[in-house]
Amino acid sequence: MKTRFHPPGDVVLDGSSTLTLPAATLQQLTRLFEQYLLSRSQQHGFLALPSHPADTASLLQLQFLFDILQKTVSLKLINPPGVRLESVLKIFPFKSLKCLELKRIPPHCLEGLRGVYSQLEVFTCSKSLSSLEELLSLCGGDLSSALPWLELHTLNFSYNSIVCLDQSLSLLNVLKSLDLSHNKIQECAEFLKALTELEHLNLGYNCLQRAPTLGLSARAKLVTLILRNNELETINGVEQLSSLQHLDLAYNILLEHSQLAPLSLLHCLNTYLFFLKSLTLQYRRSILPHISRKY
Repeated sequence: MKTRFHPPGDVVLDGSSTLTLPAATLQQLTRLFEQYLLSRSQQHGFLALPSHPADTASLLQLQFLFDILQKTVSLKLINPPGVRLESVLKIFPFKSLKCLELKRIPPHCLEGLRGVYSQLEVFTCSKSLSSLEELLSLCGGDLSSALPWLELHTLNFSYNSIVCLDQSLSLLNVLKSLDLSHNKIQECAEFLKALTELEHLNLGYNCLQRAPTLGLSARAKLVTLILRNNELETINGVEQLSSLQHLDLAYNILLEHSQLAPLSLLHCLNTYLFFLKSLTLQYRRSILPHISRKY
């Protein structure tokens, strides 16, 4: 039986592997592309390179590399710890992106997101943000007007410095999974109500004092809710999540057994985790079997 050999580039082009680039490397590449292959006016839309051979081997290699980047489906851009990004980072060569991950990339330094935002399906950004709108509404350094993200179903903005949510969430019409864990969010207000298709929500490791409020549609669809390591004193409202199957309330400040009463109305719940910080060991032993029997 013959085994087909797949060149390294194949797994990048078919989306089964992510292309990871240091920010400095991409900056160097885009300078070469601008110098030898195209002008600023040609940086929009898919570029068909000349079919005839390049004049030199190095230029031919550059053309080949540019073509690979145009067809890349999944990209991760990283900036090393302690290194300040001094100049603009352009992603205009990536015309086919569906998955984009940014790490330590200041939003104002990123240019070209406006060209691919409508086709992105998965967007991850860490150690970069202080607000959602920096990327969702303004598209980073493009400073564009806000338009809906038509294909985005998974958004992971964990491990940032986000303090509050904002109106930019209303642009995520098809979002199913939202991870905002490990931020500094104190209040969700009404902003999550715009997410009508939401199924998985992670708000762990923030500063929330109450459970988030979702819209009517998401209340019926949400399957997973993670609220661990917050400052919750009550979980009122959780009982409205009729399809909830997985719930994590560990390491909050729920003080009394009665505050867990909403759990009795969650008939689909099959995994849950909570820890009542102030209860004695004897009291915990008395309530754990009581909760477990319900599910």
